[in-house]
Amino acid sequence: MLYLDIPASQLQRDKIAAALRGASATMTAEEAMSILSNVAVDLPGRDDLLEETVASHDVADAVRGAALSALTRTAPARAVTAARNVPNPGEQVVLPALTALGRLGEPSDMGTVAGLADAPEASPAVVTRADFARTLLAHRFGLQGQDEPTPLALLSSTGSTGDAFVARETGATGASIVLAAVRDWAPEVSAEAHVVLDITCGEQPIYLVFRRDLLDDQSRNHLLSAPTVLGYGVSTNSENGDLRVALLILYRPAANGVVLQVTRTTGEAVYAGTMEHSADSGLSADLYAVRRPGAPACRIRGLVSETGVEVFGRCTRTAVVPKRVPERRPDADPSDTFVQRPQQHQGNPQAAQDT
Repeated sequence: MLYLDIPASQLQRDKIAAALRGASATMTAEEAMSILSNVAVDLPGRDDLLEETVASHDVADAVRGAALSALTRTAPARAVTAARNVPNPGEQVVLPALTALGRLGEPSDMGTVAGLADAPEASPAVVTRADFARTLLAHRFGLQGQDEPTPLALLSSTGSTGDAFVARETGATGASIVLAAVRDWAPEVSAEAHVVLDITCGEQPIYLVFRRDLLDDQSRNHLLSAPTVLGYGVSTNSENGDLRVALLILYRPAANGVVLQVTRTTGEAVYAGTMEHSADSGLSADLYAVRRPGAPACRIRGLVSETGVEVFGRCTRTAVVPKRVPERRPDADPSDTFVQRPQQHQGNPQAAQDT
């Protein structure tokens, strides 16, 4: 979210409410949402106005959806209530509602999620988001009986051609900053229950937040008996430089052998692999990059025992699978065709075949 600096004279509830309805000559709906989304602005009644906006019939769906997303940051419990009861649920409202229910809802919200996805007008984007909301609820609450994860095509090991990385434990001050960022997404996260590591791979550091009960064998056995969220990946937001949750580390016992998936917060799988567990040696996990456009080959090795968490591996800089590039369209051509363009592989002529 890019926050705008609004004159103090505009920070009045009736002026902001009018702007949200598109009825202001001095402020746009986007500017009004920037005010409401910025918790640094002292605005009495902010959450009331956000909640009213979500339920409003005379506010555009895009604004209602943005209000619901803002409410998940400022008042999570109220956001869940609003998501359960969205009136006239157009897609731009349904998508953030499903996100809120998956992140912050209760097991009983499985039915609400299914209802939003089963609506006759539900788009493929809504169905996909609903599937991930159910996945999140299952992992957050250890719900059994869910469908097996779909097998994924993975890129092979990078061999010795990629850049090596090793995670190290983050200092107390840095860890507290990272955990505060994670709590914006998952309020249940705490320093008592989680450990923070950081990796320098490329230009920006990446922080890994893991469940601390992985370190104890007895607690680990209980934890791994059902689906669970093992941790989070945190990176820097390119818009404002703030830390944000970028990845979720999901574990689930599965007959097809794929028990670990690292996904984006919208559900797209980025890495996947398997994990072995024994009382003597603890946990060992191997993750590989999921084959997708623009994906570089990457292998991640994780070891967990009572002495701590180790994460190391190797990633290539060059994409094995070229990115999809939109084809330039002639005027008035509504097609949405993508073309694959050849990409040069520098330093490793075999990178394109290393699959």
